[in-house]
Amino acid sequence: MQKIPLDKAKAGMVLAKPVLKENGMVLIAEGTELKENHFSILKKQGIKFIVVKGTPLDLGEGAYGFSLKKRLDRLDYLFRKHQNDPWMQKVKEFFKVYFTYQIKKSKTEK
Repeated sequence: MQKIPLDKAKAGMVLAKPVLKENGMVLIAEGTELKENHFSILKKQGIKFIVVKGTPLDLGEGAYGFSLKKRLDRLDYLFRKHQNDPWMQKVKEFFKVYFTYQIKKSKTEK
């Protein structure tokens, strides 16, 4: 399952989750194979992302507008309300190690 930008979606992909309007009404049901006409409907409704089955796209490190470095830099901000929660600090540390590893890995692959 992969959340992808609508502009990267292609006909033939299958929805892993239904596409909903803001009010919760289903626009396109889960399991639907996307056809060309679906894209104009979704664009008119202002849908920016959809969730499709599998992982059909390599979105790279800046997949949703945040590079790995930016994600690493934002951890303190994102966990600011959990300073006294040991479990959440472990989660934060996990992400810190993960993003640091991914940054180093991407530099060595270039």
